[in-house]
Amino acid sequence: MSGDETFPATVGQLSVWRDIERFPPDRLWEANLSFVWDLPEGDWTQEQVWAALGAVAMRHASMRTTYVVDPEGFPRQRIAAHTAEEVLAQVRQGTADVAEREEKDAAEIRRAIDALSELPWRAWILLEGDAPRQVLVVVNHMAADGVASVVLREDFETILGGTDLPAAPGPLELALNQTGEGSGRLRNAERYWRRTLAAAPRRHETGELDPVGAVLQTGIPMPQAHEAMAKFEVTLASLILAAYYRGIQAATGEQEVLLFPMSANRFDEQHARVVTSLNQWAPLLLDLDAAEPFTEILPKVHWKAFNALKNGVCSPDAIWQIRDEHAKLDPPADRGFYYNPMLAPPGFPSDDHLVAPKIDFFDHGRTTGPGFYLIVRGLTSLNLMFRVNRSGFDRDSVNTVMTTMQDCFAQTLGGDRF
Repeated sequence: MSGDETFPATVGQLSVWRDIERFPPDRLWEANLSFVWDLPEGDWTQEQVWAALGAVAMRHASMRTTYVVDPEGFPRQRIAAHTAEEVLAQVRQGTADVAEREEKDAAEIRRAIDALSELPWRAWILLEGDAPRQVLVVVNHMAADGVASVVLREDFETILGGTDLPAAPGPLELALNQTGEGSGRLRNAERYWRRTLAAAPRRHETGELDPVGAVLQTGIPMPQAHEAMAKFEVTLASLILAAYYRGIQAATGEQEVLLFPMSANRFDEQHARVVTSLNQWAPLLLDLDAAEPFTEILPKVHWKAFNALKNGVCSPDAIWQIRDEHAKLDPPADRGFYYNPMLAPPGFPSDDHLVAPKIDFFDHGRTTGPGFYLIVRGLTSLNLMFRVNRSGFDRDSVNTVMTTMQDCFAQTLGGDRF
């Protein structure tokens, strides 16, 4: 494989690209994701850390990939035949003091990465004195998603610890499958989208647009959350989705809700650890009695979500056409409520004690993407971040969603109510 060859993009990569195409030039940074990795205990030198980062890029082709847009407007992968040293020459950004982490992170995520002309990531070592303590990585969403970031972190720690890792399967193999024998799955997803949006509620949006950013720190450590799940026979992601549904019901007074959970599309061993952007939305229409006990709707939400997520691999162009058709109805189809869970598996180093729940509001600064978006970060403890740019929703309604969800968590996972 030479650096001059190009290959089809995966539908996940194409999905991100279609979003990037719609960003205004001054908002291209919104395609960036950022991660801060604590270094394992040890006396690491800067060169050891840089060498491990370079080795990770050699293992995962997406970290060496730029894109070329063909005459029909489709991105194609160009995988650079770089050495680790050549990769680091492009992505190595130097060092900063660990005390400056938040400021550095906030500044660097707003510096766009051009996926057509530069490698899709940048890295900094954060120092305490002269000693490396953390790594800050900013990556274009074309190259990785939230699950892929965990894979990158685990591989980085393994390599830093002295274990070499071979090249891993990448998005090239996945793209070739999707243009061949895997294309039938794409057509099935299109049919599911048409059926679901045809049945979805239709309503005009009313009220003022009042952008809201908020974080709910549930105070629930991840080990306790995983332990509590055992008695419900559903996934933690499904339980949080059910609580989200209950929160929206409480805030809107509507029983029927169109949700868009994020499908990680990592349901088989072949794709579980592929570093690329596999995430795509899947529509889920829920219409369950608001008076029904929360624990009784859990299995219903779980299996409905399971069916929806099977349709998460889809052609973004076909789905955009379907959504556009329903947006032009009078009244239009509801825009829906989005949900993206990023949950560490059991055994991940975590907090070990409950603390009181807390809500903080903030200016999220993003103008693109879903109008009502819940991102769940479950690494050490369970934290929920909301980004809302949707008319008719303000701090009070978002607060209602969060307090209702916390009540659901208290019933099932432990923790305190507000």
